[in-house]
Amino acid sequence: MSHGMDMCGFSGIDRFDEAPPGRHPTDVLPGCKSVIVVGLRLLDGAVQSNFRAYEDGRQDLKGLYATYGYTTVPNFHLTYACYAVAQAIERQTGHTAAPLSTGPMTNGTQISIRHSAVAAGLGEFGWLGIVITPRFGPRNRFGVILTTAEIEPDPLYQGPKLCDPQKCRICTDVCPVNAIPSCESGETRSCKLGTYGKVHYTRCQIASDGLLKKFGVEDDYIENVDDPSPEDIRAANAKKPISERGLQHHESWHCGLCLSYCPVGGWKERFLDRELSGGASSLKV
Repeated sequence: MSHGMDMCGFSGIDRFDEAPPGRHPTDVLPGCKSVIVVGLRLLDGAVQSNFRAYEDGRQDLKGLYATYGYTTVPNFHLTYACYAVAQAIERQTGHTAAPLSTGPMTNGTQISIRHSAVAAGLGEFGWLGIVITPRFGPRNRFGVILTTAEIEPDPLYQGPKLCDPQKCRICTDVCPVNAIPSCESGETRSCKLGTYGKVHYTRCQIASDGLLKKFGVEDDYIENVDDPSPEDIRAANAKKPISERGLQHHESWHCGLCLSYCPVGGWKERFLDRELSGGASSLKV
């Protein structure tokens, strides 16, 4: 917490039994006994730039969300905090600690950060496929430290149900590329940590990567918008000029509407009541 984090949780590795090959904590750190997860809230002021972009047509303001809500600052903040925690463990206990990559600017995916956050008791899976916490809804970012130190795990989240897709379909309705299925479709993914919607990932990338003009880029870079393959996405991103790629290998911050409009985490009080968003009333938030 002294490094600016808003939450922290601990998990044993038994909660990762369903991890795919190569993605188990012990595949990354032999002898790993514990998974530490730190979490950081996103600034309301960064999230509200999405409302300016989509409610007011100010796509030029999306860079605020990109820098302070997605790509750069939160992930550097998490990276430094994870490094500090790992240093403290190794200096003070003699155990090994491995901080993992955080966010889209870093290289590779070692283990699932979202599954780690749920395993550490910080929240639950929302229907939109990302982690929802009681205080901030889906407007969080997380970092992970693996360690050979054996730390007592926190219980899984046991509070009130945060996401009920049978009563709320805001993430489904607000998605501009129909990537999030309706609850009635029965399209789900499940593991022992929870169940969530089977998000059409490559269709989601059309919006998040900014592959159509309506997402504030110079041109339409993709033709197959209904069922794009990973190859279609890679080819479309390759067409974009370097000037549009920012600090990432390719942009992935152009959307975020499901995260921005999700009602969990005091959305009404944070955004609607403060007149930071004027278009959510039709979504019955």
